[in-house]
Amino acid sequence: MLLGLLVSSAASAADPFGVLDRVPPSRAPELRPAAVCDTAAPSGPITLAEAVERALCTNPATRSAWLTARLRAAELGQAYSAYLPSLSASGSASRNGARVLPNDYSAWQLGLDAQYLLVDFGGRAAQRDAAEALLAAARASQDASVRQLYLQTVTAYFNLLTAQGAVTVAREAETSALAALNAATARVAAGTAIPFDRLQAKTVYTQRQIDRIRAEGEAERMQGELAALMGDARQTGFSVIDSEAAFSQTPDLSTKVDALIDAALSRRPDLRAAEATVLAQRAGVRSAKAAGKPSLSAFYDAQRQDGGSLAATSSSVGINLTIPLFTGYRNTYQIAAAQTQADLAVAERDRVANQVALDVWRAYYGVKSETEADSRSADLVESAVAAEKLALGRYQAGLGILLDVLSAQANLAQARQTQLQTRLGLRVARANLAQAIGDLSWDWLEPVQQEGTR
Repeated sequence: MLLGLLVSSAASAADPFGVLDRVPPSRAPELRPAAVCDTAAPSGPITLAEAVERALCTNPATRSAWLTARLRAAELGQAYSAYLPSLSASGSASRNGARVLPNDYSAWQLGLDAQYLLVDFGGRAAQRDAAEALLAAARASQDASVRQLYLQTVTAYFNLLTAQGAVTVAREAETSALAALNAATARVAAGTAIPFDRLQAKTVYTQRQIDRIRAEGEAERMQGELAALMGDARQTGFSVIDSEAAFSQTPDLSTKVDALIDAALSRRPDLRAAEATVLAQRAGVRSAKAAGKPSLSAFYDAQRQDGGSLAATSSSVGINLTIPLFTGYRNTYQIAAAQTQADLAVAERDRVANQVALDVWRAYYGVKSETEADSRSADLVESAVAAEKLALGRYQAGLGILLDVLSAQANLAQARQTQLQTRLGLRVARANLAQAIGDLSWDWLEPVQQEGTR
């Protein structure tokens, strides 16, 4: 049986215990559909789905999480190796001589040593259980990292769309301010307005130019942030397009927030990782306790020596029993440290659970408020447009005052900005809620394409 195991292990030396296969090659196997990662610099218009896929493929955060899980898998393999015997060979060769006996001679020695731990009162099992739990924690953390990057990319994408929309709003406000300046200049020239009107209109027009410049700078900054999430902040030769289908689904807000919190506590990968860490630390307590108990192992060694005139072969087989009698209280404090680490893991798990509940609470009411605000933003813009046209028309006809025109233009610019923020802000709020309850999936990005496969 042992020979068969050794042969099987040699045949799959890269991963004899099959633990590395438990970490899939894809860094987002449960979230991103199977696709070939495009590592070329993005150019031209890209959709939200393409931006998220690029981020999941190229961002170092996903690679780091995947490698961490692979490291834990390798550590689990080390824990399994403790159940197998160890076998080592040794050898030496020398050329000997002395003045008393001038005849030189050659000598050599070959040895074989095998050790096999039979009983350690649960030490190996505890280390194996700890490694299993740490691997589960690493895989859950990998899932959490991927989903967090997903949310960050969605937020950055919508932030860029909002910033670009703000540039459009700022340019429209600048155009309106120029129209007011031209109207004031014409009335001053006609003698139906005082020069103060023109100066006031010019001041507002200049301020609108500054607002437009700042809006353009903010859009450039947001593009760099999105590019960084997609792997390289310098690769900004792309544009974003608004896909109305992405995050257009309306969550069922009739469900009570307590029910959503309960669902999140069973779904969130970061909480699963914290719970797995608790199991690992509790296994560490068992391992520390086992370290102070006796161990029983079997051994076998054989040697062949040849010194020219003298040759000999020897071998031995037996059992070693090791009983720790006094270790200077080292084991006592190792157990205390392991127990403290387990208690810390429990406290961290409780903190994560509390944070999950808070995330759901915030996201739930964020979606509710953004939904109500979005339903009123269209009326806000419609009334602001009508008021601005009326005020400007009255002023151009010599029936109104410039202050009414400037106030109406400011209100219109604010209304357009509010509508832009509520429309895109609502979709970000939906993404936050999906993330909070552990329901962030590819279906949110491509709902139409996914419906046929459900």
